[in-house]
Amino acid sequence: MKELKIISVLAVLVLSLVVIEMKSNAHSLKVGDISFTSMKSTTSDGFSITTAVKLPPRTKIRFTDSEWNGNHFGFDESDILWETGNDTINANSEIKFTNLNSTPSVSIGSVYGSMRISKKEDAIFAYTGNERTPMKILAACANDEFGFGTLINTSLTKGTTALLFQ
Repeated sequence: MKELKIISVLAVLVLSLVVIEMKSNAHSLKVGDISFTSMKSTTSDGFSITTAVKLPPRTKIRFTDSEWNGNHFGFDESDILWETGNDTINANSEIKFTNLNSTPSVSIGSVYGSMRISKKEDAIFAYTGNERTPMKILAACANDEFGFGTLINTSLTKGTTALLFQ
């Protein structure tokens, strides 16, 4: 009976450590760990990113095309959630997100949700955390400077971690 309690306690501890590790993977990402390499608003909206660091398995990154107001994202646009999958993604990997406005797909991992990118005055933010209140904004891109809303309180820098594609 005593051995069963010890095994149960050890199992709970191991499971807790696994959960903590999974949650900390996304929180350890920082500004510039990914960057946008393209953004297109056509009949099949999409974008691509590259990784500057290894992304651990099961990392979750959100993307939104809502404007940032200095404290949170607006409620008027859409979001997608990217789960990287079961394998580590190496640094300098390119990931392509396609058909975001119809049947979204991604070249590595899984994508959930949909997004319609406007031809002008739109931006995409990559971040960790909740849908409207990010823990860490990682990168952004826009097809017009007004698309960002503002970059205040994002830690992003226009031209390096917040890119303009025109």
